[in-house]
Amino acid sequence: MSKNSLIYSNIFFYRSVMNILYKGNYRRRFDGIFKLISGKSVTELCFGDTLVADYCKQHKIDWKGIDSNETFISRANKKGYKTELNDINALIYFPKADTCIISGSLYHFHKNIENLFSKLLECAPVIIISEPISNLSNHKGIIGKTAAISATVNGQKQNFRFTKESLLETLSNLSAKLNFNFKVVEQFEKDWIILINR
Repeated sequence: MSKNSLIYSNIFFYRSVMNILYKGNYRRRFDGIFKLISGKSVTELCFGDTLVADYCKQHKIDWKGIDSNETFISRANKKGYKTELNDINALIYFPKADTCIISGSLYHFHKNIENLFSKLLECAPVIIISEPISNLSNHKGIIGKTAAISATVNGQKQNFRFTKESLLETLSNLSAKLNFNFKVVEQFEKDWIILINR
C-alpha cells in the first residue's frame, strides 16, 4: 500500500488535483516564483512537478530537486534533471545554490521549522517560499473534499496548515532569531509568495 495519497502516485492525478485546488490556475501559480529566481543555480525542495525545472532549463539555470517521492524523482530523472531522493528533515545541509525554492510544502516542517530555515539560509542567499495560507480542506464542496484526500504524505496525514497570522508570526520570530529579511511579494489564489534575503 502506498504511503502517500493517490495524487502523489501519478503526475496526471497530481496536476488534475492541483488544477481543481487552484481553480484551473495551477501553472500560473508558478509565475510569481519564476520572476523572483536570481542567479544561475536553483535548489528546489519537495519539488513534485518539474515546472520550475522546465523554466530553469529554458533559461540556462542549473536546477537540482530534492523529494522523498520516488514517482516524482523517477519522472524528473527520465526528463534528464538532477535529483536527490531524500527526506528533507534527514539532510544535514542542502546543495548550495543562488536561489532555494520550497513551494506548497512548508507546512510539512512546522514542528522542526527553525532547523529547516537554518539549512535554507545556508543553502542560498535568496529563498523563495510559496505557501497556502488558507486551509481548503475546511471548505465545502469538491475543493474541500479534494484538499482533504490529498493530505497524506509518507504515511502521515498532514492536518496542520498555516494561516496568514500564523505564517507571519512564524516568519517574524524566525527572522529575529536567524537574522534574515522577508517580504510577502504577492498573494496568488490561496498562496503567499515570500522572498527571503540573508
